[in-house]
Amino acid sequence: MAEWKYCLLFLLLLGIAAGPAVAHPPSGVTLVYSEQNGEVAMTVNHSVSDPSTHYIGEVTIRKNGETVIGEVYTGQPSEDTFTYRYPIILTPGDEIVATAECNIGGSGTARFLMPGQTVPAPSGPDTVPRYVYHAVLMVTGILCIIASGLIPVYGKRITGWYRLHVVTAAIGSILVIPALFLVFRISYLSLSPSAFAIHVILGLLLLLTLLATIVLSLIRNRMGSRKRLFRSAHIWMGRAFIILMVVNVITGLAAVGVL
Repeated sequence: MAEWKYCLLFLLLLGIAAGPAVAHPPSGVTLVYSEQNGEVAMTVNHSVSDPSTHYIGEVTIRKNGETVIGEVYTGQPSEDTFTYRYPIILTPGDEIVATAECNIGGSGTARFLMPGQTVPAPSGPDTVPRYVYHAVLMVTGILCIIASGLIPVYGKRITGWYRLHVVTAAIGSILVIPALFLVFRISYLSLSPSAFAIHVILGLLLLLTLLATIVLSLIRNRMGSRKRLFRSAHIWMGRAFIILMVVNVITGLAAVGVL
């Protein structure tokens, strides 16, 4: 039994470590403005194996700091390079900044100054893609939750082990919940059946099991004679969370073509 738990933990950590590595931003984003047509052509280089499950899911264009284009897509026109055109009128001195976000993780940004040439946008806090925050929060949160689950099994000799169990679970939950919402889009629910669609659905189930585990831990001491039943439900819901996490990591790797 102990060996099985260690194998499960190893697979989980391996999947978490590999997940952020396979998500990649567009390798190139360029902007060209046609003064005659009054439109901006954005060319994106994003090489994928299946553009219906791995694609540029969102394009945002800001003109002089204000968002003028916000488009959400459920696929990309080709497996590598493609161009989108948007009606935007520019006058001398106007600046536009375009960001193309991969639906799995990563983004590419380009800037155009009228008149001027396309240049890479400067790096800074505003250009850090959301998937980086997602990965950091998820990895830290999951490690805290795993530690919280292991403490009642192997750490009861530690002074104050129950308080440590509660604190690590709380920290993990606080990190995981915003991490999930950072990358979730309502449009993902309408995806055609695929590994990525399953990955999204499992992500929602992860959120539900985590919330159920938290609620059960808060109310079990108020259940009187049914306290033991709610304690068992709390433990099994936590185990379900870990199993779903392993399965979700596998489907995520399948969605990007690693498996």
